[in-house]
Amino acid sequence: MPTRYQDLRRVVARLAEGAEVQHAYLESILGHLTSDGDASHYGNDELALELDDIYRAANHMHEWGEISREEIEAIRPLDAMLLTLSGEGHSDFWRREALWSDPRWEEARTLARRALAQLPDEERRSSWQPGAD
Repeated sequence: MPTRYQDLRRVVARLAEGAEVQHAYLESILGHLTSDGDASHYGNDELALELDDIYRAANHMHEWGEISREEIEAIRPLDAMLLTLSGEGHSDFWRREALWSDPRWEEARTLARRALAQLPDEERRSSWQPGAD
């Protein structure tokens, strides 16, 4: 089972990938929700939701020695950008075709690559267990 750090790194790495890889990933996790396996109409928000889910734990991860302050700060610009694009006013950003056509996705990928460069690919165990605190 991957550690929380590994989960966080994997989510950031996914946001650093190109449109084709992101699309294929979204289809792999959402395709079963449709009768024809095409989940394009579900959009891209799952990419940001996954980051939000695990990044919320970053301070807790830091308390347990799983991540450094510098690594948390490396991810912050990516998280902040995606947060500013949430809501009705930015629905065009969350359409699947935006992965290829919206320059803000390239900006998000650039921020993700910068963050990923600060996150070593390693296991990082901690003594924390779900329900331990």
